[in-house]
Amino acid sequence: MSSMKEMTAAVDIGTAKTTAIIGRYTIDRKLEVVGYGSTDTRGVRNGVVVNIEEAGQSIREAVDVACRGLKLKVRSIYAGLSGQKIRTRSASGYRMIDKDGEVTRELVSSLYEEVGRYSLQPGEKIFHVVPQEFIVDGEMGIQQPVGMAGNRIDAMFNLILAPDSYRINLRRCAEKAGFELAGVFVNPFVQGEAYLTEDEKEAGVVLVDFGAGTTGVSVYYENRLRLAAELPFGGAVVTRDIKEGCNIIARHAELLKVQFGRALAELAPDNKVVQIPESDGWPAKEVSFKNLSHIIQARMEEILEGISYQIESTGLMHKLGAGIVITGGGAGMADMEKLISFKTGLDVRFGRPVIPMKELLFAEQVNGPEAANILGLLVKGLKKREGMRNVDAMVIHEDEEEERPTNHRQQHKQNGGSFKGVFNNLFEKARDGLGNLISDEDMEMN
Repeated sequence: MSSMKEMTAAVDIGTAKTTAIIGRYTIDRKLEVVGYGSTDTRGVRNGVVVNIEEAGQSIREAVDVACRGLKLKVRSIYAGLSGQKIRTRSASGYRMIDKDGEVTRELVSSLYEEVGRYSLQPGEKIFHVVPQEFIVDGEMGIQQPVGMAGNRIDAMFNLILAPDSYRINLRRCAEKAGFELAGVFVNPFVQGEAYLTEDEKEAGVVLVDFGAGTTGVSVYYENRLRLAAELPFGGAVVTRDIKEGCNIIARHAELLKVQFGRALAELAPDNKVVQIPESDGWPAKEVSFKNLSHIIQARMEEILEGISYQIESTGLMHKLGAGIVITGGGAGMADMEKLISFKTGLDVRFGRPVIPMKELLFAEQVNGPEAANILGLLVKGLKKREGMRNVDAMVIHEDEEEERPTNHRQQHKQNGGSFKGVFNNLFEKARDGLGNLISDEDMEMN
């Protein structure tokens, strides 16, 4: 198998930007990104597809940019689901252990099957089943029960749920763009994959991803994902508030937010103003830095209230030793970390990739807080492909009619990828890799 055929493509369809990435694992298990592209998103509102044709075109354009300079043909992609109806629900089950008194992989698999049958809201689908703990004869906190002796095993799970229409519309967008949808992941499920250390997940940590249309919240504790949710607010509502509060056009409001916005009004200068030029019949006007920051802080505090509510719902607010990691395009606003720390009382740091990575061709694009979602999708896609038995399920194929460009690095610098059947493959994966799965991997239902 050639190195080209070991690559995977992933696409993040955000409210403002659609991003595509192509990468692989090197022999020494470092992540290598060989292609990256982004374009303005069309046909998406608050993280949810509202126009199949336009969203599909955004996917096509982003993948085309990522492939520029590479002699590759992308046939299928991994993608992320976003939207305010994503939620986490707890579930449990139990089994009596047979006469041999040993917990087997098949027994644990049957527990996954049981929770997979839980009644859901109409149109809802289980996308990920995350084990929380196993209990054998009353002994709690067991992570790997296979091989243990006992009479009864209980299991606690978190189910990550979303409307199945999210997946169906995403698949239609991918097909409109000319790709097969190889798999989908709920965005808050993957955002910490490349940006949180195992120590942070063990100590307790929250990852908050500030997008344009939504804000993702992921909570980890004792190395388990305890919550994955999205709020229907993001940077776009801040821009809208500035537009309405300052009576200016949306384009100027976005520029004000990005260039002069601060999340803490008390740190904004009192005597500074920015001049808005006359445009399209709108008169010139002045906006004070202090007034701009008051508008931003008011909305950000509302978003933080929603984040705090989600964290408190887990009962872990006072057990988060590693604090909060902030990612996404909105994380870069001045004083954002100060406001979050002030409102939550937790330590805050900006997210950066923590996984081993080969020397980056696209360091500027994938080495900051903005890339948490797209890198998480790529890493999860790579792991999922490694777990597949079907060697024909390759998502990228070499274009053998063309030669690879000689000056590969230079061309990159010029450029600004499912399990079928919910139950059968789910349990096949559980049987194949349960030893590792129970300690670290999460069940995925696509």
